[in-house]
Amino acid sequence: MMHHDEWESNCTEYLAGTGEEPGAFDKEMTETEIAWVVDQRLRAQSWETYPEVVLETFAGRPDLIATRRGICQVFECKRTLTLGVIEQASRWRTHSRPEQAGMPHLIWVACKRPQYRSNNLLWWLLRQFDIGLMSIEKQPAVEIRYGGEVEISPQRYSITRRIAPRIQPGARRSAHRLIDQLNPDMRIAQPGAKGGETEYMTPFKRTMAMVDEFLSSEPDKERHIEQIIDYLNEKGGHHYGTDRSARGAIPPHLDRLGYPRTREWGCWFRARTEAAVAPCQIADTPR
Repeated sequence: MMHHDEWESNCTEYLAGTGEEPGAFDKEMTETEIAWVVDQRLRAQSWETYPEVVLETFAGRPDLIATRRGICQVFECKRTLTLGVIEQASRWRTHSRPEQAGMPHLIWVACKRPQYRSNNLLWWLLRQFDIGLMSIEKQPAVEIRYGGEVEISPQRYSITRRIAPRIQPGARRSAHRLIDQLNPDMRIAQPGAKGGETEYMTPFKRTMAMVDEFLSSEPDKERHIEQIIDYLNEKGGHHYGTDRSARGAIPPHLDRLGYPRTREWGCWFRARTEAAVAPCQIADTPR
């Protein structure tokens, strides 16, 4: 249950879990749990969220990107406020080509509410980079036993805006470039999870998913690499810089993933006979 409908409210907001989420009974919060709280809060206000997004034009993976009505926010979620997380969030400002990557309108850092006095230097840096600060406090779930019965009181979270973010310089001109790179298939990841602990979509995986779709549409029919490239271009294109690059790179990946060649010469392939590899499970590889 949520209170206070506007994200920009200065008041503390509240979110309740179900008691069934991982770590619901733990007093401490993990980065994954903090990101989950932020994600649920955003979804409740009709933001579309994209966790652990991989972008071709930006190094690293933001914990969350959220969009609504042409507005774009980025969130970095950590257990504590440190110089490292501020550096991570400020990379959008120090990017060498922000006009190409796109600049989010707002940048946030979300962390556990500290039990000690705030570090003035860190707060100063947040304000210098126009980054917002959100703190989250948790009341863990508990089991209530009476009369031989057990009732679970779910965990509750309080979400407080400590520092309001400001619109980032250049965001009005270039935020649309960041939004244009987001696709629905990017929403499969778990917010805040480390790379090896969650599935996430990349441009390479998206290209190979379209190749698999094409080959599987007629499993017994052989397809030449030129036909595969034509199909990719019809569906919006591949992630390679040129068709020539794609023509040379895709066949070795098809060999690696077990798509059989149908001729001893030339790049002719057909669909896999066994179960296809899920696109999100394809291991990333250099271009």
